[in-house]
Amino acid sequence: MLDSVRISLKVLNAAQLAGVAAAAFGLAWFGGALSSAPRQAGTERPALVQAARAYADALDEELGAAIGDARNAALLLRLDDSGVSDAWRAARLQDWLSLNPRYRDAVLLAPDGTPRASGGGTPLLRIATAAPARRAEIAITAGPDEAPFALTLALGLPGRSDSLVLRAAPAFFDGIGERIRRGVGASEAIRDGIRFAVAGADGRALLGVLPAADDPRPHEAAPTRGSRDLASPGWLVTASAPGIPVAAPAGADPRLIALGLALVLGAGGLGYALGGRVSARLRRLADDAPGDGLDGAPVSRVREIAAISGTVRDRTLSLDARLAGAGSGLDRVRGRLTTFEAMSGWTCWEIDPETRQVVWSDRASPGTPSGTLAGADRVATMADLAARFEPADRPLLDLTLAAALAADGPHDVALRLRGPGSEAGGRLLVRFLRGRDAAGRVRVHALSRAIREGDAPDTPAGANERRRNLVLRRVTDGIVHDFNDVLTVVLANLGVLRRQTALDARQAALTDAALAGAHRGAALTRRLLGLVRGGTEAAGGDASGADLASSDLAATVAAFLPFLQANVLREAPLVTRIPDDLPRARCGERLLELVLLNLAFHVRDLGLHGFAIGAAAHPAGAPPLPGMPEGPALRILFASGRRGAGAVMRPSPRSLDTVAQLVRDAGGAWRLVCDGRGEEAFLAEIWLRAEARAPEAVAAPAEARLRILLVESDSLVRASVAEALGELGHAVVQAASGEHALALLAQDAAFDAMIADQAMPVMTGLQLAATVVERHPGIRVILASPHGQLPAAARRFLQLDKPFRPEDLASVLGAAAPAANRAA
Repeated sequence: MLDSVRISLKVLNAAQLAGVAAAAFGLAWFGGALSSAPRQAGTERPALVQAARAYADALDEELGAAIGDARNAALLLRLDDSGVSDAWRAARLQDWLSLNPRYRDAVLLAPDGTPRASGGGTPLLRIATAAPARRAEIAITAGPDEAPFALTLALGLPGRSDSLVLRAAPAFFDGIGERIRRGVGASEAIRDGIRFAVAGADGRALLGVLPAADDPRPHEAAPTRGSRDLASPGWLVTASAPGIPVAAPAGADPRLIALGLALVLGAGGLGYALGGRVSARLRRLADDAPGDGLDGAPVSRVREIAAISGTVRDRTLSLDARLAGAGSGLDRVRGRLTTFEAMSGWTCWEIDPETRQVVWSDRASPGTPSGTLAGADRVATMADLAARFEPADRPLLDLTLAAALAADGPHDVALRLRGPGSEAGGRLLVRFLRGRDAAGRVRVHALSRAIREGDAPDTPAGANERRRNLVLRRVTDGIVHDFNDVLTVVLANLGVLRRQTALDARQAALTDAALAGAHRGAALTRRLLGLVRGGTEAAGGDASGADLASSDLAATVAAFLPFLQANVLREAPLVTRIPDDLPRARCGERLLELVLLNLAFHVRDLGLHGFAIGAAAHPAGAPPLPGMPEGPALRILFASGRRGAGAVMRPSPRSLDTVAQLVRDAGGAWRLVCDGRGEEAFLAEIWLRAEARAPEAVAAPAEARLRILLVESDSLVRASVAEALGELGHAVVQAASGEHALALLAQDAAFDAMIADQAMPVMTGLQLAATVVERHPGIRVILASPHGQLPAAARRFLQLDKPFRPEDLASVLGAAAPAANRAA
C-alpha cells in the first residue's frame, strides 16, 4: 500500500527544509537554556546517590585495610615470647604509629581489659574499651576524645586473650572524598560541590557536618555493608551539595517563540518554491522523448535508464547470493575436513592423474603432504612430491598410485622422508583411493600420516587423559599434605604426652594404640600417593625416580601386614622381627608391598601355615652377596611354617618369578633356599640396597640445646611441632610464612637450624631454603614434606618426612647439631 502513496516533490522539499530549521532553532534554544538558566532541583541527585554509595564502599575497603594493619602490628609485638617486656612492645607500637599517621594510638589490652602497652600519647589510665568489643574477634566502636572510631582485634580467643585497639585519627578519612569526586559521572560543577558526612551507629558525626532533616538542599545517604572479615559497623554516609544553587526554571520568552515559528515557515516556503522549479524540469525530462519505441509510443530516457539499472541490480544480487551460498558450502566442507584431520591425525590430499598435480593444505611447510589443513590449498607436481621421499621409495610410490587407478579399494604404502627438515628420517603412511569429481573425471584421493616409532599418537583423548592425571595428582598431593599435617599434630602431641606424663598401664596402652593408628594412616596416604602416581615415586616427578625413592622397611611392613592378614593369609599367624633403627631401603614402598603380596600368595597357595619376616642391616664394609653391588644393604628373611594336615596345594610359580624380577629391577638380589613344595617349609632371603648412614645421624648430646626457627603456615601444626621441640629441650621461634621468616632473620640471624614446611603458599620451603642458604650459610636447613613430594633440588638439605614422631624429630636435629656446633 505504501507504493501507491505519492507525495509531491514540492511538499517534500518544503517539509525537509522546515524540519531542518526547526531542529536548528531547538538546539540553539536548548543550548542557551543550559548555559544561562540556573540548575534545577533534582538534576544532581543521581550523582549524589553514586557518590554516597561509592564513599560507603570505600569506607568498607578502608576498614578491611585497617584490620590488616592491626594484624601486621600484632606480629611486631611477639606475644609468644615471654622474655619481651611491655615497655619494649610500647616502643614498637610508637615506631609503627610513626609509619601509619592514620591512627592516633595503638593499645595492647589484657584479657580483662587492662592496658598493657600504648604506642600513642594517651596515658594508660585514660584508655578503656567496651566489654562487648573485648568479647568479639573484631569490633568497631565510637572512639573517645578526638578519635573518630576505635578498632579492636582479638589476638586469640575473644575475651580470653590479649587484644589490640587501634584508635583512628581524623586523617583516616583524608583523600577518600577527593578520590570519590573524581570518579563521579557528572559535570565538574556538581563534582566540586559534593560534600560528605559520616555518622556512626549512635548517630554521632564521625566526619563532616550532618545535614538537618528539613534541609531543602539535595542530599542522599548510603549505609556501609561491611567486608569479608567485618560485618557492617552501622555507619551512614551522606553526600550533599550545599554549594549548588537551586532555583525554579525561568519561563519561555514569547519573542523567541515567534522568531522560531517565522524561521520554520520561511524555510518551508523556500523549500516549496525551489521544489516546484526542480519538479517541473524532471517532469519535462521524463515525458519528452526524441525517438519512438517499437510500438510507436514515445520512450523516456529516465524510464529506460531505470529499467536497465533494475535489471543489472537484480542480476548482481542473484550472483552475490549464489557466491555466498557456494562460499558457505566450501567453508562447511573445509570445517569438516579440518575437524577430521585434527581428530584422526590424517592429512587429506588429491591427485589429478591427467595433469599429475597434487593439491593439499599444509600449515607447517610448503611441499610436505604430512602437514595439517590451513586456510589456503597448496599445489605441486608429482615430481616435487616424490622429491620429498628417499630415491629407493619413489618407484614404490608410482606403483601404488598406478594400482589405485586400476582398481577400487584402499592401497597403502609406507615411504621414508628425506631432508632437509625436522621430518627427515621419518616414515609416512599414505593410503590411496580412486574416486570421481562432480564432472565425472577420475581423481585419486589420499590420506597421509606420520609413523612415530615407539611414540603413542598425541590424540585429543590422550591429551585429556594426561591433563586429568595431572589434575588428579595435584588434588591427591594436596589431600595427602593436609592429612599428613593432621597426623603430624596427632603424633607430636601423643609423643609429648607419652614422654612427659607418667601414664598407668591402661593409659599407656591407649596412647600406643592411637600412635599405631596414626602410623597406619600415614602408610595409607603413602599408598594412595603411589596409586595415583602409578608407581613413580620420584620426588616432584623427577626423571631419576629410582635414585630418589626410599622407604622405611619397618613402617612399610607394619602398615601392610593388616591388609595381608585380612585379605590373603586370613587366620594364619604373622610374625615380624624388623628393628626400627634400620637404614632406609633404596626402593619404593610399592615395590616392598608387591614383594610381600606375592610371597603371601605363594605361602597361601601351598597351604603353608604361618608367615614370618625378619631383617637386619648388612654393613657397608662386610663382603657383599654375589650379584649385589658393594655398599650398605638390607638382608630380609622370609619363612613359613609347615603344611598343615589336609591342606590343599595350588602352586603358582609366577609369584616367585615376579618377586625375583622386582628385586632385580630394584638393584637387589634374591636367593630361594626352599620353595615349600616338599616336606620342608618355605625359606628365602632378599638383599636390597640401603642408604648409607650419615655420620651426622647420631643423636645429639643431651646438652646440645639448639635455637630453631620453625616456619609453618598451619597454626595448629606449628604449635604442635613447637611443643615437641620444646619438650626435646630446644629454643623455638615461630614464623607463619617465608616472608615472616626472612623478616625475623633480618632482625636476628642467630639460629642453629631452620625447619620449613615445603607446601607453604606464596613462598615454598625450598625457595625459602635457597634464600636462607645464600644470606645465612651457617643455618642448617631441614625441609618437612610428605615422603616423595620433595623435588630433586631438595637433596642438598636435610629432609623430614611428614608425619613424623618426636623420635624422628630428634634424629634429624641430631644430624643438624654437629654443623651447628662447628658454626658456633
